[in-house]
Amino acid sequence: MYAHIDTELNELIQKLPETPEGYITPDQAEFLYAFVRLTRPQLVAETGFNVGHSACVILRAMETYGGGSLISFDIGKYEATPKAAEVIRAKYENLHLITGDTKHTLAPTLVQVLNSNPAATLDLAIVDGGHDVETARTDMIVFESVLRPGGYLWLDDFENPVCVAIGVNIVGREFVTNRPHGLRFTTSDNRGMAIFQKSF
Repeated sequence: MYAHIDTELNELIQKLPETPEGYITPDQAEFLYAFVRLTRPQLVAETGFNVGHSACVILRAMETYGGGSLISFDIGKYEATPKAAEVIRAKYENLHLITGDTKHTLAPTLVQVLNSNPAATLDLAIVDGGHDVETARTDMIVFESVLRPGGYLWLDDFENPVCVAIGVNIVGREFVTNRPHGLRFTTSDNRGMAIFQKSF
């Protein structure tokens, strides 16, 4: 499914457990892979690990330029999640999985990581976890507060015609209204997303 992007990426994703819900489509994966390689982040954080499809895309893209680390957050409701993380960590030791509700885990984890290494900056943050208004808004606000100036904030499933997420749409429109540095994208397979660049 992902061989046209990268053969090693495709091989790794095939080793993962079957996804209990959702997955990154080939078009989304291709866009994310290219975006990471273009912007070359050294520290990436994402909410919504599930079984790690997007994590694999990010890590493989980072590997092509000798990139840094990925911190993935997941609420941990599926047995497949830690199994998937184990498979990915066998290849990529720079994956760190944090389990729990991001309303409680996201801020303290990021603060600890950034304070423990003053040279580190959060360069790319991806929100694809809880799709309710409270969780999506909290994830966006926390990420934006610690994102480096010029860094990118990616909101997945925004105005997605295939999988309507009302909470994500509400939060996304709030951000689009109040922040000029945002763009909405729709892939050729009708998956929606918005990307915001933090003002310098």
